[in-house]
Amino acid sequence: MKNFLLFLLLTSVFVMSAQARAQDADDDDDDNAVRPAKPSVMNPTQQPAGASFACPYEKNFQQPRKVGAYTLRLLPIKEDKDDKGKDGDARCRAVLTSTSGKKITIAEAWALRVGENFSEDSKPEIVLDGYTGGLQCCYTYVVVSLAQSPQVLRSFRNQFPMSFEKQSDGTTLVHALDGVFDYFLLPHSAAVIPQVILKMEGSELTDVSAHFAELYDKQIAQARSQISSADLEKFRQSNYSDRLFMDQVPVTREVLTIVLDYLYSGREEKAWETLNELWPAADMSRVKSLILERRARGLLAEFVKDAPKSAQQAKNAP
Repeated sequence: MKNFLLFLLLTSVFVMSAQARAQDADDDDDDNAVRPAKPSVMNPTQQPAGASFACPYEKNFQQPRKVGAYTLRLLPIKEDKDDKGKDGDARCRAVLTSTSGKKITIAEAWALRVGENFSEDSKPEIVLDGYTGGLQCCYTYVVVSLAQSPQVLRSFRNQFPMSFEKQSDGTTLVHALDGVFDYFLLPHSAAVIPQVILKMEGSELTDVSAHFAELYDKQIAQARSQISSADLEKFRQSNYSDRLFMDQVPVTREVLTIVLDYLYSGREEKAWETLNELWPAADMSRVKSLILERRARGLLAEFVKDAPKSAQQAKNAP
C-alpha cells in the first residue's frame, strides 16, 4: 500500500510539472524566470524609474503653455476616494484650449508630461508621454496633430521608454526597444532587448532600422569583443536541456545580442549565419524558431503594417 501511495504521489507531481511546462507556448525560459511577487499598481508617491513626469509630481505642472494655436495644460483628475489611487486609475489629463475657449482632453494617464513639441513648422505636432502606474508596464505616448483641429495621429504603449525625433522632411523617427525579448532564455537582469527605429509619416509607420546599421554594428562589435574562444567553445558544446544555459549567462547574452542586432537591422541571412556559427548545433533549430515567434508578436507586429512573420505564420500564409 505504501508503495502504491508513493507511486500516486510521484505521478501527481509529474503531471503537474508537465502541465506547468506546457503553459509556456514558445518553450523558452519564461517558466524558469523568477519574478518577485509585487502589486500591479505603484504606490501613489512612487515615480517611474525610466523617465520623469510633471503631473502629479511637480508643483507647477498645471502651468499653461502655448502650443501652436492652442493652450495646453496638464491637470489632475479628481481622486476616487474609495480606492485612494490604488487601482491604477488615471490621475492626470492633458487639456487643449482653442482661441474660442473650447476645451478637449487629448490624453490621460497615471503620470503625464509634455514630451516633444514640434510646433515650429506649418504642421505642429505634440507628444504626450504617460505612464500606466504598473510596476513593470507601461510607457504610453500620444502623438497629436494641431494643424487644423486636434487629431490623434498615433498612440503607442511599450514596456520601455520611447523617443521621438522630427526630421527635416516632416517625418518623425521613433526610437524604441522591443520588450518582447524580455525573459527570453535569460533572466530579466541579463535580457537582450533589441532596438527598433520606425519612421512615422502622418499616422503611417515604417521600419527603417536597416538604414541605421552602424548603430547595430557598434553593439555587435562590443558583444564579439566580450566572447573568448574558450567560453565560446564551451557554449557550443552545451546542452540546453541540462542547465538551460544558466551556467553561461554572459556568453549566451553576447551571442543573442549579435544575432538579434543583425536580425533587427534587416540582415536576416547574416543573423542565421551567425546563429549557425556561434550557437550549439543541436539547439539551433529550436532557438531560431523561438526568435522568429517572439519577433512576430513584438513591436513590429503591433505598429508596422508589413510586419515580419514567425516560421509558423509564414508556413500557414496563403
